[in-house]
Amino acid sequence: MIYFIIALAIIVVILLVVLYLIKRKRVIHKVRHMSEEEKLCEVNKALNPFGFAFDVKQDIVISKNDSWQRDVGYSDFFDLKAPFLNMVMDCEPIYFFYDHKLYRIEFWKGQYGITTGAEAGIYIQDEDCKNPHEFRCANDSEILPMQFELYKKCFLFKRCGFTWWLTGFDVGRFSRPKDLTLKVCVRFPNQKMQVAFVEGLLNAGYNANKISVCGSLICFTICKPKNYKLNHCHKLVKCFVQIINYINCSLYMWFTRCFRSTLDKLTFIRYMAPHFYHFVIKLSIPRRKHKKYCKKKGHKKHKKS
Repeated sequence: MIYFIIALAIIVVILLVVLYLIKRKRVIHKVRHMSEEEKLCEVNKALNPFGFAFDVKQDIVISKNDSWQRDVGYSDFFDLKAPFLNMVMDCEPIYFFYDHKLYRIEFWKGQYGITTGAEAGIYIQDEDCKNPHEFRCANDSEILPMQFELYKKCFLFKRCGFTWWLTGFDVGRFSRPKDLTLKVCVRFPNQKMQVAFVEGLLNAGYNANKISVCGSLICFTICKPKNYKLNHCHKLVKCFVQIINYINCSLYMWFTRCFRSTLDKLTFIRYMAPHFYHFVIKLSIPRRKHKKYCKKKGHKKHKKS
């Protein structure tokens, strides 16, 4: 009886493997015969609810200008809780006063789940703001032309735009934040704002000789953040999260090894393992605990009123 059960189990396993290989072959054939427009449409359909889209030219995920994150604003709360959402990154906020407002232009680089990525965001605190830790996102009259290039020994990708939040995420690549270099450029509308930003860089610890000024354009390089204390929080958690991120990246790359482009890889997962498709999408973008954060803000406002 025992031998019969063992033999039956072996037969079941063999059948499952055969069925898996047949399905895999069919899915590979299907993905290879789909048009780029079809694949892009399906991937964007999954990314859109999170405020992101796919950039075919650079084979990366990027944020949308009209994403819901713009309504949430920003706070140290997000940077502090990032490791608990599989994000291990260097944060570099630059503060300066201009036009009776406190500006916080922040830059990030690091590992976001199964992606290596970078961000640049413009956040503002008005004079009448009651909470010194809360910043709103820049409105259309306050956005600036920004660009950055991300390197890991060699060039990874470049992003530029006239926006409040500039991002790029290379899916399947694993990196330690300290191995990444971010070259940043920001263009300002006038000399007064430009000088205020340079003073913010100097106050953050950047050497004047390392800051490039070309007309209204300010460029500098972020290798290691200068003085942001939150970068040193949760060291053990970050170590554990990076191990998980490395394993997830390796599994993703192994499972999709039959394809080279990210668009093909994501489409392959969609048809091969639809239950894990949205899980992979979530691991490919930065996530915020925005619902919980918004509830807290709403509760405070309700109390005040």
